[in-house]
Amino acid sequence: MAKKGKASNIVVWVILGLLIVGLAGFGTGNFGGTVRNVATVGETEISINTYARALQQELTGLSNQTGTQVTMADAQAQGIDTAVLQNLLAAATLEEAARLAGLSVGDARVSQQIVSIPGFQGIDGQFDREAYEFALDRAGLNVPDFEDSIRAELASNLLQVAVAQGVMPQPAYSEAIYDFLGETRAISFAEIGPDLLDAPVPAPTDEDVQAFYDENSSLFEVPGFKAITYAWLTPDMMLETIDIDEDLLREAYDARSAEFNTPAQRLVERLGFADEAAAQAARDAIEAGETDFDTLLADRGLTIDDVDLGFVTERGLGESGADVFALEDTGVVGPLPSPVGPALFRVNAIISARTTTLEEARDSLRAELARDRAEQVIADEMEPLNDLLAGGATLEDLAAESEMELGTVDWRGPEDGIAAYDAFNAAAQSVTDDDFPEMLVTEDGSIFALRLDDTVAAVVPPLEDIREDVTAAALAAATRDALTAHAETMAEQLSNGTDFSDLGLEPVTRDGITRRSAVEGLPAVAVSEIFNLTPGAATVLEDGAGVVIVRLETATKPDQGAADAQALRDAMDQQASQAMAQDVLNTLVRTIEAEAGISINQAALNAVHTQIQ
Repeated sequence: MAKKGKASNIVVWVILGLLIVGLAGFGTGNFGGTVRNVATVGETEISINTYARALQQELTGLSNQTGTQVTMADAQAQGIDTAVLQNLLAAATLEEAARLAGLSVGDARVSQQIVSIPGFQGIDGQFDREAYEFALDRAGLNVPDFEDSIRAELASNLLQVAVAQGVMPQPAYSEAIYDFLGETRAISFAEIGPDLLDAPVPAPTDEDVQAFYDENSSLFEVPGFKAITYAWLTPDMMLETIDIDEDLLREAYDARSAEFNTPAQRLVERLGFADEAAAQAARDAIEAGETDFDTLLADRGLTIDDVDLGFVTERGLGESGADVFALEDTGVVGPLPSPVGPALFRVNAIISARTTTLEEARDSLRAELARDRAEQVIADEMEPLNDLLAGGATLEDLAAESEMELGTVDWRGPEDGIAAYDAFNAAAQSVTDDDFPEMLVTEDGSIFALRLDDTVAAVVPPLEDIREDVTAAALAAATRDALTAHAETMAEQLSNGTDFSDLGLEPVTRDGITRRSAVEGLPAVAVSEIFNLTPGAATVLEDGAGVVIVRLETATKPDQGAADAQALRDAMDQQASQAMAQDVLNTLVRTIEAEAGISINQAALNAVHTQIQ
């Protein structure tokens, strides 16, 4: 569908009028040419080639990200083709806005942009006309069309830059935000406990308990659950039945000999010299205390990374290895021969050789091999067990005819035992009365099958079954209400200037509180309440079973002249400016689309989609 009309909406012209100051000095001019298109916005066209290239580029990028080929059918199912077209329509709308405003760039600017593109440069880094024309030809473009698109894109960019430069928030904006975020407050607070009440809260009567139960029944609701029977088999259940013979242990030990028998290692740095004399002079200076290894590095402009060899074996150091490993403690040795010439070696750490005999490794090896064998045995049991289930066997039959163990659980979610496995919880979550048991595998190689026996809804037990709990809750609620009433009276007195001490309270003070603070000793809602108070005012906060009185002592605005204040305000202004500019551009795009009209050639789109298939 196409909507035609003259772009005369006042919003367009108001926005475009904002751009004039930032656009002085730019020339005008156009290359001609017409192409088949998939859509137009006013007089600005989106060519078939442009859409095809953008769509193909998107598909290629997604294929590279996912590691699988994204087909045109996949793209359409995911709405990728629509997203590509919408992006091109938005860009075309900005080009149409630039055209309506009479914005363009001169040939020199177009040329400057083209010659800067690396793909059009020769091996000398200079613009190559033949490479330029060849590259365009390979992409199915011609010179006039390409230069026309470059000119339109530059004009569109010019429009966007001008919008960004033309909208800035008022200074009061960042001042207000800085004040809001930087304000700090100081408070005093005290907890009000039952000991401050004039008399203890009486125990609730039977009528009080009944009323509390009726009004707060959800507090005593017992969650619903799924009654599930399961059969499972874990590697741990199989370990006692697995026998690992001596030959297999020896074979495993030999295969991992590098793990059980590690050679001595040293953490070494190596500093090479031009000749033996220079290396010996450096070593003598170190011995005399005139310098050290780090100073030698610094004098030559080197860092530790330049000379670090990491952990090395004696063999890894070649003919210098024996002397380096002869050091009984850390230190410097040399000069010694090395691939970089005569060198000094600094040893920073010593790791002794470690040998673990088969006897020492026997228990851990046996446990690992037994578990691996158990996992394999369990995996081999999967298909026969599934066949039994398919043949009508019950979970009870599986437990009787195999190593599987039978169990039941009132499943409400993850917990200990079998309900600690994600695979079991996922199966329990989705199982219904109509499902037949099937063998499933957990993340550690265990297997299980389950059956839903019943779904029990959440229920509130009868009052008589939970009277003790309800009575305690009713008393706690009555106590909290009494404390709140008493605290509100005290808060009113504090707000009128009474001191905490006059009320028998020992206040805790906190200062430097910002809107992002967490105040130790107060509930999470405290900060928002603190910033709703005026200096001297007090309020009451519930904190679990108790209450707290909080009074705001002072509110301090941040120093707008502080060293970092201007930098923060500039950052706020920049962020706001970008958001405002985007809002203006969005408004401009919507208005241009509505006034100039969008025409979409569905047949051309279909042709592109068919070609990409």
